[in-house]
Amino acid sequence: MRKFIALQKDVYYSIEQEGDKVGFYAHKKGTGYDTRKNVTPKVLPNKTVINEIIARPTISTPMSNELQTFVNELEAGFNALEK
Repeated sequence: MRKFIALQKDVYYSIEQEGDKVGFYAHKKGTGYDTRKNVTPKVLPNKTVINEIIARPTISTPMSNELQTFVNELEAGFNALEK
């Protein structure tokens, strides 16, 4: 399963889940999906955050504070890769 999580500061954040394997990715708006970078943190979010990601119908659906904190963590990881 691939699903977009959020668009924040012109960067798309997405999840890719295959069985028990979960990865998080980011790519700049206006670039192809093939430019995405792996921003999977060393410690994955808890099951509540994963379930919220899966249940959200669109990237514009409001996020819980926990999910927003996690997206901010993904953003920090992406920004570190961009330097």
